[in-house]
Amino acid sequence: MAKSSEESSSRRTFMMVIIGLISSIIGVALTIPVLGVVLSPLFRKRDIVWTKLGKFSDLEIKPLAPKFIPVYFKVKEGWSVNTLPRQVIVVKTIGGKFLFFSNQCTHLGCPIHWVPARQKFLCPCHGGMFNALGEVVGGPPPRPLYKWVHKIENDAVYIQNKFIDNPKDRGI
Repeated sequence: MAKSSEESSSRRTFMMVIIGLISSIIGVALTIPVLGVVLSPLFRKRDIVWTKLGKFSDLEIKPLAPKFIPVYFKVKEGWSVNTLPRQVIVVKTIGGKFLFFSNQCTHLGCPIHWVPARQKFLCPCHGGMFNALGEVVGGPPPRPLYKWVHKIENDAVYIQNKFIDNPKDRGI
């Protein structure tokens, strides 16, 4: 008996749908791992590391007279180890307590500098001002200066590459 053309076209349509469905499944199965590799750096936390800032006894700082100290974090990123340069502002309070601030404005991250005549940190980008204790005293910054996580052990000061009030708890 001869098959009708209607029956063979429905078989052909069925096979095309099945082949298209299998091809789509294979395409999705191959795309997901590739997207994972490409997008994973966006979601990966940076290593949290401690770096020695120096000897505590060498921090001869007058009260409310900030000192800028460079620090270099060695952080593993992928297969390589990178050195990330940062600045630490060390301030000694009148009570003798030491504070360790970031040198970046909390508004847009511009580097701040100390103006001794005004006794303030100034941000050159948008006019943000902070006092010696890191509190906002003028301009657009929404919060005080970020404080580095730090510890003092055996007359050595160590700085961690994250802030005390870091909202995402990620390494810098």
